[in-house]
Amino acid sequence: MPRGVEYCPVTAGVEAVGDRWTLLVLRELLLGSCRFNDIHRGLPGISRTLLSARLRRMQAWGLLARVPDDDGRPVYRLTDAGADLEPLVWQLGDWARRWCFGDPVREQLDGGWLLWRLRQFVRADALPGRRVVVEFAFLGAAEGPVWLVLAPGDVSVCRRHPGHDTDLWVTADLAELHRVVAGTTTLATACRAGLVRLDGEPGLVAGFPGWFAWRVPADQA
Repeated sequence: MPRGVEYCPVTAGVEAVGDRWTLLVLRELLLGSCRFNDIHRGLPGISRTLLSARLRRMQAWGLLARVPDDDGRPVYRLTDAGADLEPLVWQLGDWARRWCFGDPVREQLDGGWLLWRLRQFVRADALPGRRVVVEFAFLGAAEGPVWLVLAPGDVSVCRRHPGHDTDLWVTADLAELHRVVAGTTTLATACRAGLVRLDGEPGLVAGFPGWFAWRVPADQA
């Protein structure tokens, strides 16, 4: 394991997690992604080669382990040392929201990626006991609708029609929905402003906000 020049715990910590991608890989693992392709999907901008190198480096530092799942396929699991970094990951996000996080720029607006992130916020214990298909349409965006399929034991994101009837429609300004998911505003605020609209069976519309573990704006924490 590499060692820093200074005998200082902050120096050692920065050496372990201070590169551009390590904390972001940790974020994906903390949000439930454990397979290489799922981790990669949550990290726009990183190549598969670089992600492989970062995962190997994190294994060398003892932050995660590569183990077989029940079917013998490789998955990544946080070690105790990696899991112990969870407060640092979320506190860094909270700090950024307060001091250096602005509105999304056009290049950051991606409905598919946004729903992938929202998928990671799903509270499985709060979902209806049946499959629910939610169609997201983004006002003023070039991309077409994206679907979130919420089924017992499985949540998936589809850029193509999933082949099931839609139960709930979410019509949203794409930038505003990015803000909601990032935690700089709330779903209730966006709905009151007319930037997000929910349509469908009343019970599903009422239940939708409780299906996700939303991030909370800094002034409401």
